[in-house]
Amino acid sequence: MTLALKLRDIGEDIVRCTDRCSGIACDQAKGIFPRGLILEAEEAHGRGAMIVGMNLGRSDENERAYYCENGAAYDSLLAYWSLRARLLPYYTKARALVRATGVLGPLLWSDVAKCENALAASTSPPLQTLRHCSRRFLQRELAIVPPDWPIFALGLDAYNALAYMIPTRSIIGVPHPTGAYGPFAGLWSGGALTFETQRRIALTRDADDPRAVWLGKVRAGA
Repeated sequence: MTLALKLRDIGEDIVRCTDRCSGIACDQAKGIFPRGLILEAEEAHGRGAMIVGMNLGRSDENERAYYCENGAAYDSLLAYWSLRARLLPYYTKARALVRATGVLGPLLWSDVAKCENALAASTSPPLQTLRHCSRRFLQRELAIVPPDWPIFALGLDAYNALAYMIPTRSIIGVPHPTGAYGPFAGLWSGGALTFETQRRIALTRDADDPRAVWLGKVRAGA
């Protein structure tokens, strides 16, 4: 079974999930459902990469209407992503960074938790929600992703979670691509990744022992 087919099995389980964990929004009838597993450029040659955020941003009215009309199904998720979501700055900026590191193969977009925040929530989902969701889905994804694929964690929360959760894989932590104050932009100079950014990524990606590096402001242990 190909990677794409294995991931489809997980993706279909994700969109059907009705666990309704604490701190999240989930109502398939209203077009709000778990998502966040996309294999982009699955036919591309070369080593791929896994790109993981904490959890999805809130869907807008157009996205929810699309799912209500086309069904809360994995194929609807893939179609909407191809039609519109892949062009959002979150994806375009993160994609540009990963490609700039020399990754030419497929890109697997994922999240620690698959549901968007509840309307009243303004921070990451509760710890137990992250534990439950990552055990149900993310751990299954990691079991089938090729071991030589680097893992890029988008945002400090996702980086910290993955650095502890996956000690057997190297984790490259990237400031959130649409976050405030410009730390993501600071990784670039003249339209290319800075030498220091490229050096730190290469040291982590190519290390014999699994490492974790945060590409934002350098701090002790990063």
